[in-house]
Amino acid sequence: MTASPFLFVEDVAERERCSTRTIHERARLGEIPHLKRPGSRRLLFREDWLAAYDDGAQLEVVDQPRGGRIVRPKGRR
Repeated sequence: MTASPFLFVEDVAERERCSTRTIHERARLGEIPHLKRPGSRRLLFREDWLAAYDDGAQLEVVDQPRGGRIVRPKGRR
């Protein structure tokens, strides 16, 4: 079994040394890179996107047709 490339809210809160509530709020405001899949309430985070953001990358917001949203560093997939 391979490790998931995704982090969860709890992982990011620990990484950022803040509360899970703060991470949820930053995601809601589009201030931190994350994925929200259509129909899911769970936020997912990619370590490489967080690292790029920490290095100063600008973020872009991509709204998904069925209600999901992606906030990622510009030029990343």
